[in-house]
Amino acid sequence: MALRSSWCSQRAACAHCAERRRGMVTISYPHRQVRVPKGLSVLETSLRFKIPHASVCGGRARCSTCRIRVVGDRSSLPQPSGREAFVLERIGVSANPSIRLACQLRPQADVAVIPILPANMSADLLRKGRRMNIGKERYIVSMFVDMRGSTRLAEARLPFDVVFIINRFLGAASQAAIDAGGQPNQFIGDGALALFGVDVDPKTACRQGIRAAANVAANVEYMNRQLASDLPEPIQYGIGIHGGEVIVGDIGFQDHTVFTALGDPVNVAARLQDMTKALDCKAIISEEVFATAGIAADALARTEVAIRGREEPMIVRATTDPIVLASLLEIGAQEPAKAGITSAIERGQ
Repeated sequence: MALRSSWCSQRAACAHCAERRRGMVTISYPHRQVRVPKGLSVLETSLRFKIPHASVCGGRARCSTCRIRVVGDRSSLPQPSGREAFVLERIGVSANPSIRLACQLRPQADVAVIPILPANMSADLLRKGRRMNIGKERYIVSMFVDMRGSTRLAEARLPFDVVFIINRFLGAASQAAIDAGGQPNQFIGDGALALFGVDVDPKTACRQGIRAAANVAANVEYMNRQLASDLPEPIQYGIGIHGGEVIVGDIGFQDHTVFTALGDPVNVAARLQDMTKALDCKAIISEEVFATAGIAADALARTEVAIRGREEPMIVRATTDPIVLASLLEIGAQEPAKAGITSAIERGQ
């Protein structure tokens, strides 16, 4: 045991000597100065000396939470790496040479830095007995469901009655997602967002999303039958589904956080849901989700639509009866159709 301890000490001493041979630099924080070997990043320095420093992605240049402001002379700083430059541009600070990512900056000369974001963004990962989801990239299928006519409904009913009906609708949509293998995520007024793919592969997530749309139709139909005597007309709805790579994690402030998905595919799903009004249908599903799910290419007509905020048009599948989507999941996948694309604009819709 004594020999092993001696060998370990000698090895640590050798590693320390090797570091010192590379040369040493001083990194000055607001309340502390430390000497470190060249080649160590500012974030690695913070971790080594237990200096609190935010770093949500763990030092992989996948976020900007570890960013710092370099004080004083910056002429000796190495240029940002490609990944660092990308992140700095995305957050709109690429024109400011004093802002750098601590996980990427490896000073070759003495430098003074000030961390910009609060350190507890990474240190406070435990909150009330649960671990925060700090954000990761994931293929997620988003389904937006929106109730139609709630404003008109509210004009002729007591407020508590309106709340009751909206809650019944949101419950029907949420149960539809759960039964398909997804999870209700957010409720915005009389609309709901459900996510699929948090724990499954993309194909399964797409099939779950399509099945959930069929479930929504069945659940709302049942709800309409139950409330037929209390409703002037059946509750109508719109569904939009799209999938793609997004960031999933806890979003919010302190104890007021929600696990959700952020990214263009989520926005597109919301716009497809809104587009059901213009196309006079109940569900619009992107070609991306249809193809990934393995649905037969000729199962539903393909429509080319323009999506606000996107330069290129998008191919979607629309239906006035989402219940039929359940049967399409049983149809074997075929080669994508090469024709039959029509434009909603050309049809005057």
